[in-house]
Formats: sequence, C-alpha cells, structure tokens
Amino acid sequence: MKVNTSNPTPIIYRINDAIRQMGISRGTLYKLVKSGDLTLVKIGERASGITAESIIRHLEKNRVSLSKCV
Repeated sequence: MKVNTSNPTPIIYRINDAIRQMGISRGTLYKLVKSGDLTLVKIGERASGITAESIIRHLEKNRVSLSKCV
C-alpha cells in the first residue's frame, strides 16, 4: 500500500487538537459528538479522536455567508 505523503492533513484529530483547531470547549465538542455532528473514533484502548472529515463537514454546514453578516 502506498502512503500519500503530499497531503499532510491528518485523517483523525486527537481530542485536544480538535478543540484547538475548532476553537471550542471540550464540553461543546462532546455535545457535537452526541448530536452526531462530529464522529468520535477510538484509537487504541484509551485514546479517542475526531475524524477530520466530520470536522470539515460540520464547518461547511455552519458556514455563514458574508451577506448574512452585514
């Protein structure tokens, strides 16, 4: 299997990284997981992460157009 090294974007963000990337609290992140807006995956026995795909999907869904801000 060939690994694509030209795309450094992670597939999964660890919880603290997802919180930092999104600018939200841990509680808000888990509320988004509970509502199904973000996808939580287990990474081993004790670690969890959020899929980059679900973060992108959430941000796209909540995008505000410039005309709505003015």
